[in-house]
Amino acid sequence: MFQLLSKLIFIALSLCINVAYSSDISSCEKQSCMAVIDAGSTGTRLHIYAFDRNEYNEPVNIKELWINKIKPGLATIGPSKDNVSAYMDRLFKKAPHEKVPVYFYATAGMRLLPKTLQSQYFQSLTDWFNKKNEWPLKDIRTISGSEEALFGWLSVNQDLGHFGVKESSYVGVLDMGGASVQIAFPVTKTNDIDPDDLMEVKVRGKQVKLFVHSFLGLGKTVFAYQFLDTKSCFPDGYKLPNGLVGKGDAKTCQLLITKLINTVHEVNETTQPVLAQNATKDWYVLGGILHLVKDSPFKFNNHQFNSEALLEQGNQQVCNKLWSEIARSNPNHEDIHNYCLFPSYYYALLVNGYGINPEAPVHIPVDANRADWTLGVVLHLT
Repeated sequence: MFQLLSKLIFIALSLCINVAYSSDISSCEKQSCMAVIDAGSTGTRLHIYAFDRNEYNEPVNIKELWINKIKPGLATIGPSKDNVSAYMDRLFKKAPHEKVPVYFYATAGMRLLPKTLQSQYFQSLTDWFNKKNEWPLKDIRTISGSEEALFGWLSVNQDLGHFGVKESSYVGVLDMGGASVQIAFPVTKTNDIDPDDLMEVKVRGKQVKLFVHSFLGLGKTVFAYQFLDTKSCFPDGYKLPNGLVGKGDAKTCQLLITKLINTVHEVNETTQPVLAQNATKDWYVLGGILHLVKDSPFKFNNHQFNSEALLEQGNQQVCNKLWSEIARSNPNHEDIHNYCLFPSYYYALLVNGYGINPEAPVHIPVDANRADWTLGVVLHLT
């Protein structure tokens, strides 16, 4: 199934162009710098960060100097040296040439591949870096879902300025990827937590205990493939792959998705008992959900939304409308047909899976375009 999905993703995204922006790279002459590569399931991002160090030798005054994003995901192109070399040339095109150390981390798209195939990718990538003296490679591997969750938590709380103040200000972080989803939040009651879901990190001289978990296969791209023929998850009249047509009903759709989330992936059993003992006041999101809630036809203000409103807006604005009308009103929107399915999915995951109150505010980072777990790598590894 994943091989077919990878081909579909590659066909859909192969014509996508680079997206890059930058600031003054001369900062690397005065500060420490490092490059972090996020090789995700649907695309790859190259970030360059600059920072100073505090009395604990920890990075402070962190700023992002340069970013470039390309599509499709690395795991969809094949591991040959020619494929990988052309891909990396695109990623590093116009990147400032500095002696900047590089940390290359693949995520869930690579986790879904066999280890032998992953090794082929990494060998081709290593060969490419060996020819680039200006980009010394410090680490290259597929990171675990728990590491990705940790990095996301560090990134958001750093961006909010919460380190160095009271621990009660720490927020929980929900990262919604293409092939996996992550959840991370601080905990004090740890007796009943699976040791694999418990991580401890030192930031600004203080130890913080976190619950971290990743659910592989529940990212929106991989997940959506399992509901393509579900009538209630698509607008009225939308033609499904099996030849039937949609009859959208977000509430019915989310109940069907909940069965997969909780019966197959056991999200509720994994997360809800821990959250019940370690209440988290504020939640922030990363990943694909950011684009959804900021896109038309959804209407959310003040950089936040809640699951109940997201489900209701999806139901009214997409699920219950005729597909012919939606398509006519959104002629160049590639994803609008999924805007009944995705709100149902996020509601099922956040409310019925994680156990977050459907009316609780979920916050969007102020600069959603740059929100990314790679900032957490800078905090954790330097």
